[in-house]
Amino acid sequence: MDKSIIRNIPNYLTFLRVALIPIFVVLLCDPSKTMINAAAIVFIFAAITDYVDGFIARRWAAVSDFGKLLDPIADKILVISALIMLTSLRGDLYGEPWVPGPLVVLVVAREIWVTGLRAVAGSQGLIVAAGNLGKWKSFLQILAVVLLLYHDTPLEAGNWRLNCQVLGIIVLGFSLIFSYLSATIYTYEIFRACKLLDVQASGGPLSSSDWEGDNSKLTLEGDVTEIDKRIN
Repeated sequence: MDKSIIRNIPNYLTFLRVALIPIFVVLLCDPSKTMINAAAIVFIFAAITDYVDGFIARRWAAVSDFGKLLDPIADKILVISALIMLTSLRGDLYGEPWVPGPLVVLVVAREIWVTGLRAVAGSQGLIVAAGNLGKWKSFLQILAVVLLLYHDTPLEAGNWRLNCQVLGIIVLGFSLIFSYLSATIYTYEIFRACKLLDVQASGGPLSSSDWEGDNSKLTLEGDVTEIDKRIN
């Protein structure tokens, strides 16, 4: 297969993931059992494309700067769209939203903050890749959304009895821990990198130790500085 085609497959899958978002939203406009099942299938398929494009990008060295920027944005739009739609839906018994609004606010606020930092990084020529904390955050958010879609499904484990909504909210809460931890590290590293670039631009001396830390490694390549092992 043509190498140029292979290199573009991850980007095509990202575009497909974005295209599936409005389909998912339309399906949730009618929260019947059939539509919920269809929405869950679309959401899970969209989530799978995220892992597939990442595997292809690593397996065939098809990682691109465009993909590093677009892929996390597509993930954020997918998860935020799902959570907003779930907030708009109400339970039959008490009329409560399927997911508490304050949790969604915390998710959206974090993503806006990180996206803003990405804009700052981009203005400085910094290409930011995903890291392990961000990947765990994304996995837990996806799992939480799937559980919340089946909010009224009962679960039993020994003497423990709860439904998917309760478990989904718990999982979403754990995702927020990873989310804000990664955002804190991300913020520190971005401002640290920008500061080092300012020192370099002013002609100040930089040692190799300035570019290496416990959580990152910064390498200069022409006009672009790439931050490896970064947080999504």
